[in-house]
Amino acid sequence: MKEASGELSMTLIVIVAAGVILALFMAFREPIMNAISSKWGEWTGNDMTPTNMIVKDYNL
Repeated sequence: MKEASGELSMTLIVIVAAGVILALFMAFREPIMNAISSKWGEWTGNDMTPTNMIVKDYNL
């Protein structure tokens, strides 16, 4: 029984840690995307901000 509770607590720690990492990523997602978009535009000369990005619908 002691081993089972140890495995349960370790599983819970991993799930909570994954949730914290995901929450941090989601909190900083917008600034990261904006930084990547602005740098991409500098490198290619295209304005690739999220509002100007167009995804074409290709019928395959």
